Amino acid sequence: MFRLKQKHSQNLADRQPPADGRRLLAEQSLVRGVAGSIAVGLLVCWLWALLFTTTGRIFPWFSVLAGAIIGIAMQRFGRGLDWRFPVLAAVLAGVAAYAGNLMVGVLETGKYLEAAPINVVGGLSTDSMEYFFRNTISPIDHIYAFCACGVAAFFANRRLKRHEVHGLRTANPNGDEKD
Repeated sequence: MFRLKQKHSQNLADRQPPADGRRLLAEQSLVRGVAGSIAVGLLVCWLWALLFTTTGRIFPWFSVLAGAIIGIAMQRFGRGLDWRFPVLAAVLAGVAAYAGNLMVGVLETGKYLEAAPINVVGGLSTDSMEYFFRNTISPIDHIYAFCACGVAAFFANRRLKRHEVHGLRTANPNGDEKD
């Protein structure tokens, strides 16, 4: 008698043909992904240090935010579909988490010694880095860095639409289309 419109029925007009799987694989670029993630990671570390100098407070959760931004940068620049992109995003996020803490430490040391940050960075040695990791980095910083790695790995792979997944699965690694 009364019939409501079905919300989940297949609308054949909205269906798209499968995407070209070979084109999707050719769009991957590990070099662009790493270069973009490094640039974004440096920018986020700089913003973290700027936030510290402005407020005078250290925000350890900023490393998780840096991990998310690095993962998204890897996704956008690298357009990766395989395991290499999340692994490299996780490594870069871990390095960025510790580099951000190091930048904050360099700024604080420069303020304490009344020296320019570039002079403090020039005076870094293996002993000072060992001291930094032993006395400045706390277990909570390691936890935040680990979380940043996980978040970066989660966001690093390219998100595909349904027709792209279908095109990728029907593409043969040899370049021939499956029937």
